[in-house]
Amino acid sequence: MRKTLLSAIAASAILSGYAAAADLPVKAPIYKAAPVFNWTGMYGGINAGYGFDPNYYFENPPGTIDEIFNLNPQGGFGGLQIGYNRQMSPVWLIGIEADFQIAGIRDRFNFIYPGGGASYAVLAIDYFSTVRGRIGYVQDRNLYYFTAGGAIAKFQANVFADFDTGDGLISGNRWLGGYVIGVGYERAFNNNWTLKVEYLYLDFAHLDIRGINTNGGQVALTGDPFLHVVRLGLNLRFATMP
Repeated sequence: MRKTLLSAIAASAILSGYAAAADLPVKAPIYKAAPVFNWTGMYGGINAGYGFDPNYYFENPPGTIDEIFNLNPQGGFGGLQIGYNRQMSPVWLIGIEADFQIAGIRDRFNFIYPGGGASYAVLAIDYFSTVRGRIGYVQDRNLYYFTAGGAIAKFQANVFADFDTGDGLISGNRWLGGYVIGVGYERAFNNNWTLKVEYLYLDFAHLDIRGINTNGGQVALTGDPFLHVVRLGLNLRFATMP
């Protein structure tokens, strides 16, 4: 009888403990939100792409259309960029970027004169550079942006009167300024490295390079240059801010 009573008391205590435990509040599991990527900070990197720049005219003599032909330079380029972004809100960003490119954008045109003789012209863009502002729409590690600013480029012209002798009609270069606008997309694939693809349109001042041909007459290479650019860029974020 005594053992039965003790057993009943022990069972009652155990059941009371379970009941008390069941009444205790259960804490919800704690989840930490993933940190939101912030684009603010300085960066620098490399880029490469392709550019094309149509419609230059060789005139012999200037102002005439009897001996005129088109040059359409195109080719690859590569260079460096440096910039700074400031993320103004969860979805908006402003920034500034400068770049410098070494280019192989060129074209050559051969011309056979009806009365005999031959000429050829070569026009090249050796260098170009831009300084641009950027305004972007941010979706975490994705950045869609519009960019605009100033541009400068070096144009090199060479025109020869004869294939064999290499008599020079024009040999000169011009640095021309202008403006640039474009759009791009940039993706941060970790906290330090980003990859971008970009289209730019560059428009320059009027080009007019003149010379004297072997007969003592004037010749000219003229045009209203503009440049279409498509490029890829890789950036390293080397100074970030919270």
